Amino acid sequence: MLLSSFALLPAQGQDGESGANTFAFEEKTINEGLPAVTSPLRLDTPRATIETFLDAVRQDDFLRAGRALNLNAIPVEEQAKRAPELALQMAFILRRHDLIVWDDLPDQPDARVLPGLQQSSSPYSRRSVELGVVNVDGRPVPISLQRFMSPDSEAVWLFSPFAVKRVPDLYGETEHDFLSRWYPLRDRVDMLGKPSVLEWTAAAILLLLALLFWFSLAYIVRAIIRKLPLRYWSTARRITIPFATIITALLFRICLTEFVILTGPVASWLDIASEAIGLVAGAWLVVQLSSTLSLALSQKYVVPLGVDDPENRRFKTTMYVVRRLALVAVALLSIGYILLRVEIFESFGISVLASAGALGVLVAIAARPLLGNMVSGLQIALTDPVRIGDVVVYDDQWATVEDISFAHTVLRTLTETRLIVPHSDFLSRPFENWSKDGEEVRRIVKIPVDYRIDVEKIRQKVEEIVEADPRSTEQPPEVEVVELTEEVAILWVWVSGTTALTSWYLHNEVREKLVAYIRELEGGAYLPRRRHLVVGQE
Repeated sequence: MLLSSFALLPAQGQDGESGANTFAFEEKTINEGLPAVTSPLRLDTPRATIETFLDAVRQDDFLRAGRALNLNAIPVEEQAKRAPELALQMAFILRRHDLIVWDDLPDQPDARVLPGLQQSSSPYSRRSVELGVVNVDGRPVPISLQRFMSPDSEAVWLFSPFAVKRVPDLYGETEHDFLSRWYPLRDRVDMLGKPSVLEWTAAAILLLLALLFWFSLAYIVRAIIRKLPLRYWSTARRITIPFATIITALLFRICLTEFVILTGPVASWLDIASEAIGLVAGAWLVVQLSSTLSLALSQKYVVPLGVDDPENRRFKTTMYVVRRLALVAVALLSIGYILLRVEIFESFGISVLASAGALGVLVAIAARPLLGNMVSGLQIALTDPVRIGDVVVYDDQWATVEDISFAHTVLRTLTETRLIVPHSDFLSRPFENWSKDGEEVRRIVKIPVDYRIDVEKIRQKVEEIVEADPRSTEQPPEVEVVELTEEVAILWVWVSGTTALTSWYLHNEVREKLVAYIRELEGGAYLPRRRHLVVGQE
């Protein structure tokens, strides 16, 4: 029987379309194998088709609901038999994947698209409206309404024959669903478009079981950790929670897709929530593992450093900076993916999206200091002007580089205070790096003395002091008269220490002992003195 015998309600608002100009897919016949209807159907617009389909489902009249499907891909002799079953399964698919969005369903026969004020294109008609895409066996299957007409019928909107043909495959994924064994499919689709108390109850029980599994898994993992060597305890404890969370979220998603198949908003929210939690836990686990790896690789390069290869400090600095940049990258990618998965941006209107450019400029201006410091941190890691453990003189302060984060450098001063310097400020001002090319540092001790002093005695005394000190290197000390003033001669004493820190203490001790030696030498005759010429009167 042709669809022209369906006694369709008159199409409303044809927008001047004539039969010859109707924008639709042409078929010789439509649903020829279905019997005639006893009451009118409205299939003239996409919204009317969905409303007719849902009304028939709620009344358990699945043969009537099957008239909203294009069954031309089904043999004619099987259409009447299979239409109710396919309609029931299509209703479940719509509910399970929450495909009906009323705001996206046009109520015009030609499904006309009216461009916005900021668009220059003209209005245009459509003969296909996609409700969504469902994946089956790794292949996307579009669920869409299409407009069809035959020589003997008006144009009508029906579910596409491609989607109808794939309905058994889409529904076949629910064969292992425990919930369907206790809750018949007819009862589940009766609540199409409405909250289901049973499904919310099932979701609550599933969440409770997941929580119990999470606690049990975390307890088992911690019990296993106690049997590991003590040096692994700290690392294992840090990854326990994210590891248990990932496993729980993965099993929860498997249960949702294989054993307890929920529908509608319940399934959408739980699916997105489990994916977001799993992603956050995965990012957390990556951060913990990278942190543990970087600390393990650089554990022997602890500040203050002993006699060490500068390459070790360079490696440690690179690890620290890359670790923190990786942390930021993982966090930003995770947040961005979650926002895209939740489709939060699709809820904004065109006006909000149009202002996204201006908002981006404002955010970039506000984040300029942070971004500048991050880029400077990467520059430090690549160009290697300073490394963790280096001894530097910055802003007239002697300090050791204790840490290099992604935004600032931490300097430890002689008074054990911490000087926090943003990377951009640190690189924009000159500083002295005393351990750039190695740990050995040569320092100068300046001693003012009288002109009459025997410099050779001072050289012997310096050699005596340095030779017995383990902080000195094999490089012999030097003593030279470098400066002269009107009243004193200034001796420069060069001493070399094994490290920047030990050389600082060594040159202080050399100064102290030289002053004591000069003070005792011939009763302090060679200490700096001021001479006055007294001219007597005749």
